[in-house]
Amino acid sequence: MRNTELAVRKRIALGGGLSALAVFLAVPVLTAFTPLFDGWVGPLGAGYVAGAFAIVFPLGAAFAYGRWADRWESRDEDRS
Repeated sequence: MRNTELAVRKRIALGGGLSALAVFLAVPVLTAFTPLFDGWVGPLGAGYVAGAFAIVFPLGAAFAYGRWADRWESRDEDRS
């Protein structure tokens, strides 16, 4: 793997991790200090929906990163 590829992978992994952390930490802050999650979505409170999103979002991002990494590696194999 070349240095530029490593830099791209690091940037994507760090960016994805930081964005997941920001979403995860935003939920308790918004729940505690704003009335944003006082509403209801069907029978569930909006806070529960936002909390579920904060758990599912990193999983989806990890899945997307894995697919991207697989495509990137298969692209390198096609060139050789």
